[in-house]
Amino acid sequence: MYTVPILSDPNTGALITDTLEIASYLEKTYPEKPIFFNNSEPLISALTSAIAGFIRPAMKSVFARTTEILSPASAKFFIGYHSTDVPLPWDASYQDWDLLLEKGYNIAYEWYQKTEGKWVMGNTFSYADIFVACGLLWYKRILKEDEWVRFNSWNGGKWAQILADVEKECKLA
Repeated sequence: MYTVPILSDPNTGALITDTLEIASYLEKTYPEKPIFFNNSEPLISALTSAIAGFIRPAMKSVFARTTEILSPASAKFFIGYHSTDVPLPWDASYQDWDLLLEKGYNIAYEWYQKTEGKWVMGNTFSYADIFVACGLLWYKRILKEDEWVRFNSWNGGKWAQILADVEKECKLA
């Protein structure tokens, strides 16, 4: 019931529900595979906030689509929790939502283009890439098949490649 993210660590008993707090906890508790290099947590936090800000105009439709796939109890919780940040009403039928989302991802694409590797931090995999991939997985779950195909074509297929690379890096695929 309800929605993710949530981390329940059986080794320590920790229960954490915020994405950045989960990442920070994992970094401190299991340092063998770091995701915040050279004290980059504040910088990556600012970057992920900026990306979220760029795509915010599309979120009313994304949130509406999300509630369509949730159980009634989870949808009620999701609406109550997220409507403080993205006020109701949410409209899944808004016709230009994808253009707003694409505009935000075009900005993120420019950032990736300025690095000398496949990740936001060049050749260093970080929480910023996980954050991007989580959004991609979310869209993959809520978009119709033709919309997902179109999304994957944006920026020369960059987002499909990022998702595949993160899945491989995290051993999800």
